Amino acid sequence: MDAIETLIEVLYTLYASLENLRNFEWPEFLLLGGIEQYHSVLEDAYAAYGKVEMAVGALGQELEYQHARLDKAVKQYGA
Repeated sequence: MDAIETLIEVLYTLYASLENLRNFEWPEFLLLGGIEQYHSVLEDAYAAYGKVEMAVGALGQELEYQHARLDKAVKQYGA
């Protein structure tokens, strides 16, 4: 699986986790393992968010590198 497919899968996980969190209602989620489920969904959401942050950070670094590399060539050889 390439990087974009992995990122898309992680985004789906994040969106699904957020949707699950939106569906929790007080006080029903306190019954029958609801708190454990809430913590599990929350952990999944933060794990997915962390992966998205890392991927976006890596993309930003790649963009900055390519920008600097190409600007150097433009400055060296003219516009």
